[in-house]
Amino acid sequence: MNRHPPGFVVRHTRVVLPDRVLADACVRVEGGRIVAVEPDTPASLAGSDRVIDAKGMLTAPGFVDVHCHGDSERRFLDAPESVALALLRQGTTTVLATISYADMVADLVEQLRHFDTALGSWGSEVVAGFHLEGPYVNRKYGAQTTRGLIKAPDEPEYRALLAASGRRIKWWTCAPELPGALAFIRTATAAGGVVGAGHSEATPEELAAAVAAGLKVAIHWSNATGNPRAARYLGTRCPGIDEAVLVDDTLSAEIIADENGLHVHPLMARLLYKAKGPDRILLITDAAYRRADDPPDPPGPPRDVSIDRDGNLAGSRLTMAGAARNFRAATGCPLPELFRMAATNAARLLGLGAETGSIELGKRADLVILDDALKVQRVFLRGREVPRETAPHPSVNAPWS
Repeated sequence: MNRHPPGFVVRHTRVVLPDRVLADACVRVEGGRIVAVEPDTPASLAGSDRVIDAKGMLTAPGFVDVHCHGDSERRFLDAPESVALALLRQGTTTVLATISYADMVADLVEQLRHFDTALGSWGSEVVAGFHLEGPYVNRKYGAQTTRGLIKAPDEPEYRALLAASGRRIKWWTCAPELPGALAFIRTATAAGGVVGAGHSEATPEELAAAVAAGLKVAIHWSNATGNPRAARYLGTRCPGIDEAVLVDDTLSAEIIADENGLHVHPLMARLLYKAKGPDRILLITDAAYRRADDPPDPPGPPRDVSIDRDGNLAGSRLTMAGAARNFRAATGCPLPELFRMAATNAARLLGLGAETGSIELGKRADLVILDDALKVQRVFLRGREVPRETAPHPSVNAPWS
């Protein structure tokens, strides 16, 4: 790809900044970077070869999704470049390719190597690394426990994976209550990864020990979690991992915000928002893919959740724009906070906060233009406009809708 795309100015736009929305503004991009955000005046357009009229729509940072298995039809492992481009067209400019325990049935090192060699010019800039959702998770919690690989942390195995990945494993899910989990968390964190608690029934004490070892995030909060403790007295309750996450100010929390609140009820989403605040929440899609034995979709409008052959939730068919719309509908959060949760916070945890995740001078021009319904109209990756699809993608919340 051309490393120095032509510059441009987006004008007549409302720019979503980290702390406010700047009305009637323009964004100037040169060399793939943001060089000015200023009021829209004739002087601000001087010297620009290309002017894009946003017609009053929003310009926001491109979405950052740290938990995504595919584009609702295909899985990342099968079609890395195609999936990455589909997600990019939906406004996701940075993504971690997520591989779950359900897919860990072959040599994982070879899978990761094949993935990277299969990425093309767009995908190599969109995919920031891998999220391994397992195999060190609790067998009791998850929709796909009949296939794939689930086990306690295996030190020779995870050290070999970390050595072979070239620091491409950026996020790793584990259950802190498993034997050997604390040593695993310390090792993976020292290698530069973010370790999260998921598919777990860790007690508050086990979670606290994991945080002390370096754990940073709760994976899809309040999904695939449990509480092994019964209350001592009738009519009382014991706190579990989800409650412990709410009160630990050092932990961030992922959330899957589907339209009907099937993963997380809207009241629970509001509870998370009140407890964690906009700087400790990560909107994710947990977008899945269609398996050969998945049941056919029921008649009616397309849904934004994925249901497996046993009738269980198995990820989603969300886009990040859809997740943002749904979370805002549930909580009423203002736009600057919404995009911190949909881009800035994840970029910071990934160590990419100086490059992307917000609209600030000097950062990459990873941008989305959205209408008032938060539907994506145009996407820019490092200053290059992403081509539109020639045919609609079958997933719900399809791009350019």
